[in-house]
Formats: sequence, structure tokens, C-alpha cells
Amino acid sequence: MLKLSRLLWVLLLVGAFVALGNGRAEATTGLASWYGPGFSGSPTASGDVFDPNGFTAAHKTLPFGTQLTVSYRGRSTQVTVNDRGPYSGGRDLDLSQGAAEHLGLTRAGVDYIDYTVTGGGGYGARQATGYGADEAAGSSRDSGRHRLAVGRADTGGGSYYVVRPGDTLWEISAELGTSVRSLAATNGIANPDVISAGQRIYY
Repeated sequence: MLKLSRLLWVLLLVGAFVALGNGRAEATTGLASWYGPGFSGSPTASGDVFDPNGFTAAHKTLPFGTQLTVSYRGRSTQVTVNDRGPYSGGRDLDLSQGAAEHLGLTRAGVDYIDYTVTGGGGYGARQATGYGADEAAGSSRDSGRHRLAVGRADTGGGSYYVVRPGDTLWEISAELGTSVRSLAATNGIANPDVISAGQRIYY
């Protein structure tokens, strides 16, 4: 009887360790988008130079250098967190164009993916403004918004927002604190329902 009791305790302990181990490796499901066009060579929030063909990602809180395994529709890849964002649409991750193309996410633009932390981060990167910000021209309205850029050279000043797949003019206007009518008038947009990825929305 004593041996049976000890055996049960051993089995319970083993089960607890297995459960804890599985909990650490559990995948998170979240909404992901991607970016690339127009941002090549721009500084990321970590201080790295953004490479659209690299396998990197932006996340709001994970330490820079964190390795993630991202899965989408049967395909997986590993990316490194080196940027901050996304800050709209309830999205968890913003993948680089290279990673998104490998996964087949570029066609959907925005979709749910699974991701797991597979390596630690914490390399000594500076806290810069988000990707897409032209720091030499001045500060953006909100340094955390990686899609806001400043320095509209062709008109002598002003700021603009670079449209990405899945964005709508209504979402953009809410983020910028203005109205759809104002953005449409400023940018000569006849149909507010029709905007394209890479388009600059001046405000």
C-alpha cells in the first residue's frame, strides 16, 4: 500500500511538470498584418535598419531580440522582434514582407496566426520612434505609431500616413483624430471606400 501511494505521488509530480512545460510552449493566436513597401532602410524601434525581405516582426511589448515561431495555414517560420507596433485594428503582430510572403499572408493582408516564443530577447537596442518615422525631419504626432511619417518635402511641410493592407479611411481618420471628409478633401479622394496599400494620406 505504501509503495502504491509513493507511485501515485511520483505520477502526480511528473504530470505537474509536463503540464507546466506545455504551458510555457503554448501558442498564442492573434491578428497579424505585414509591412514592407516604403519602409526599406528606415530605422526600426530597436535601432535596426528595416529590411523588407528579412524575417522580423513588430510587437507592442515583447523584448527586442525575442524569437517567435509564427504559423499560418500549415506553414511556419521564425521571426525576430525588432520593432514596436501595430497600434490599430486589434492586431498583435506586424510581420516583415519577407516573413509574410513565406507564410502566404500577403494575399489576405490581415489574418489570424499562431505564434510561440521560442527564444529570449533583450539585446541592447535604443528606444527609437516606430518604423516609418523620418526622424531627421522632426517628430511624429505620436512616436509609437510606426506608420506616421513627417516631412512632406513636395509641399514644404505636413505629415502623412502610409496606408497598409487592411486599412480603411475610417480607421485612419480615427487614429489621426480627424474626419473621413477632411482626409478625403485634403487628398482628393473621390470614394472614401477606395484607398490602396502604400498610398500616402496627408493630414
